[in-house]
Amino acid sequence: MPKAGGIAVLTEGVKLPFSKKTAVRYAERILSIVRYKKSGVCILFVNDTRIKKLNKKYRDRDKSTDVLAFETGDIAISAEMAEKNSRRFGSTAAEELKLYMIHGILHLSGYDDTSSSKRKEMRMMEGKILRRL
Repeated sequence: MPKAGGIAVLTEGVKLPFSKKTAVRYAERILSIVRYKKSGVCILFVNDTRIKKLNKKYRDRDKSTDVLAFETGDIAISAEMAEKNSRRFGSTAAEELKLYMIHGILHLSGYDDTSSSKRKEMRMMEGKILRRL
């Protein structure tokens, strides 16, 4: 975990389409836009196998997902899912990863996507932030 107010970016078994330093800059910008006031954030980029295990352990869902956010300030992101979804949606893996970072930080900031109205609000905020990165 990073020191108070810091941002840690880690990778586990994946290669990113941008540097860790660039990921930190994106996270800093996102945190600034949402005016995140809590302590540090740790973003872990993993493969589908690892995020599936985390999803099973912490959410009791035995399937892969794109992003997991924890109240501790930790975010797990599947770089493998980003690559798959970039082909599916006609974007790039870098764009998908930025979106996942935004999504995770919004969850840490109190947003959720548990209903259609909340999901719509979150999607609008994601788009707004993505345009500012």
